[in-house]
Amino acid sequence: MSAQSSVPSPFTRATKVIVVADVVESVRLMALGEQDFIARWHRFVNFAQEQASLHAGRLHKSLGDGLMLEFADEAGCVRAALAMQAWFRDVNQALQPEEHVHLRIGAHVADVLEDQYDIYGNDVNVAARIASLAGPGDFVISSTFRARLRGALSLHLEDLGDCHLKHVKQPVHAYRVAQAGHTPVLPRQAIDPGGLRASVAVLPFATEGQVIGGVSGETLADELVAGLARSDVLQVVSRMSTSALDAGRNTLEKVVDAVGARYALTGRARVQPQALALYAELAETGSGHVVWADSFESALGAHGLLDGRLRTRVLAALHAAVIAHEVHLAKSRPAPSLEGSTLLLAAIGLMHRLSPVDIEDARRMLDLLLERWRRHPTGHAWMSHLHVLRVQLAGSGFAQHDAARARAHAASAVQADPTSPLLLALEGHAFVHGARNLEAAEERFNQALSFKPQHSVALLFMGEMLALRGDAEAANAITSAARQSLWLEPLRYMYDAICALAALADGDAESAMEFALLALRRNPRYLPAWRTLVVAQVETERLGEARASRQQLLKRQPAFTVRSFSGSTAMNAELEGRFERALLEAGCPAR
Repeated sequence: MSAQSSVPSPFTRATKVIVVADVVESVRLMALGEQDFIARWHRFVNFAQEQASLHAGRLHKSLGDGLMLEFADEAGCVRAALAMQAWFRDVNQALQPEEHVHLRIGAHVADVLEDQYDIYGNDVNVAARIASLAGPGDFVISSTFRARLRGALSLHLEDLGDCHLKHVKQPVHAYRVAQAGHTPVLPRQAIDPGGLRASVAVLPFATEGQVIGGVSGETLADELVAGLARSDVLQVVSRMSTSALDAGRNTLEKVVDAVGARYALTGRARVQPQALALYAELAETGSGHVVWADSFESALGAHGLLDGRLRTRVLAALHAAVIAHEVHLAKSRPAPSLEGSTLLLAAIGLMHRLSPVDIEDARRMLDLLLERWRRHPTGHAWMSHLHVLRVQLAGSGFAQHDAARARAHAASAVQADPTSPLLLALEGHAFVHGARNLEAAEERFNQALSFKPQHSVALLFMGEMLALRGDAEAANAITSAARQSLWLEPLRYMYDAICALAALADGDAESAMEFALLALRRNPRYLPAWRTLVVAQVETERLGEARASRQQLLKRQPAFTVRSFSGSTAMNAELEGRFERALLEAGCPAR
């Protein structure tokens, strides 16, 4: 035996019930009142020690805004954890809403190594990550923990499914311990729904040629500002701030000093009888670099104003340019140095490329965004949409988990901002694809459109829901209107694909085929468009083309079968039957 092997190990192995608890937004609370927060935390730590002692546990360590405790059994752990949550609920009654302290708790049964100083092991990390699944006032446990309770307590548990935790290879099945009353909601006044938008200043356009009907550089700028004001991802600077600026006389540096915008949109227009030629240029104000420029031509609209279709084209191209530039920034700089608007816009752009690598990069950016602004509704809404995309690309194998995450993030978004048409539309989309609940989806779409009747994304997803339900004529009309008002360019392929579905549901297989082909030219990774294309080609008696499309579908989703497709969407029976028959006729495997 070697001398080294004869040395006794300083570690012993044990199985422990580990609890990790931390304060949500402790930095903000500390900034509000350092002494008061520290005093409350000190009182709480004493209370937690008492509870641990009462229930066969001990306080392992305090981290200033978090605790790690260990217990001999699960039942004692639950009793102590619920008592700790109740302590803060009682204390919060005497505080202003913005001062409320909300604890999130995670618990796991851990196999650990311990010495006289600390405990070690992967399961300790898992316990901390399980706590990250909890919202304000939540208590989340692992399935291992649940199994060992063995009915010791009467609890209502909400199944969170298999959850993918940061730096943990295998998913962990988790449950939320439901408690009486409402889950705490942190103060809404601290949330700025527009705080993650990149700002754009529109300067008066230079004009050339004949003036018709009062068209001027100021008029064109006003119309583009009016269009940008409807954007859900860009913040346009008021024309009251930019009216005194002139792109010909003012440098971008002066524009930054005057209005603080991230981007400046300038251009020139040449007006001819009943026609307009428009040149637009977008520059990053900080560097002065032109990130996009393009020319447009159109007939003049009513009363000499911009034709509506031209304005939509300009705004869609502008959104595409900003998002593409933010993707470039996000790819070329360290993530911690990125602004919130860059993280959000880059995530939107990347997730709609639909490659697994890009979707994962987008998820990491949204994770970072939600670490910085845990309650920001926009981050939750787009994280929900990302998980919906993963459900639609079912080959990932995590459809059930993604469906649950889509619903959870969408609910968090709408809870924080229940009047946003975009958030309501994205929650409705999560209901369609994450729960196949068309009634709940319709309610959300109607709410969204009651706030903004022409909201393009809400119209699009409402049209998809109607097509799936069988209201084909209405679906066709609504998706057509949505497509004409499209501004969020990365979603263009989805607009085309949903228009294809609506046309197919309405019996117009020719139009469905054309729209599906448009969608796939823009993004060949979108599986729903391939399925619609196969059906449209079969129904227009293009069986050879349908079989070629089927090969492309199976290339991208090798495990696809007609049986697995059946019941996986919210389609009505008649439309689903058409899909099944056509997919089989094209040669898709039955099972």
